[in-house]
Amino acid sequence: MKRYTILVVLFIAIDIIFAGELYDFAYNFLLKQKVPENHAAIMANVLEEEKEIIPKSVDPLYMLAFGLAETGFSNVFGDYGKAVGYFQIHESAVFYVANFYEDVREFKKKVRNHSDLINYPDWQLRIAYRYIYLSLRYMFNWDLARAISAYNGRRDKYNEYTIKFFGYYTHIIKEYMIFQNSNQKTKQ
Repeated sequence: MKRYTILVVLFIAIDIIFAGELYDFAYNFLLKQKVPENHAAIMANVLEEEKEIIPKSVDPLYMLAFGLAETGFSNVFGDYGKAVGYFQIHESAVFYVANFYEDVREFKKKVRNHSDLINYPDWQLRIAYRYIYLSLRYMFNWDLARAISAYNGRRDKYNEYTIKFFGYYTHIIKEYMIFQNSNQKTKQ
């Protein structure tokens, strides 16, 4: 029992030490993408929160890759106004996610007009993050390449969008590693 308690305390301490690292990285990364400061802060915070809600099988850095792949992190309308925001959220995705999450249902009740989602970068990210998780789990049996492709409305597993996504994801991982290394040097 004592050994178990020590392990629990150790894991909590590790979480406290690394708490905020994802926030700091995401915030700085988003600023480099020319995301407005207030949106960068909101989305970095949401990314930190959602990583605690969404199972670890979905890397939070995927969401940064989706933002780059979809819009280059521009808060815009796409697909003739049907896709909204940084992550190009369609209304059908909002309804799908709302079937699983009460807070999304409540948000949808308050914000009835889908185009108003443009004013909520936090909810854009929450919905996109949860949508990719739900897609992986329930639609694509954990097949990441198919889920990525489908996120962009494609039926084929391997295509230019998948290549673009993984290129961005690789770039983000490199940036994250550089960020971690610079933080470790600062702490020494």
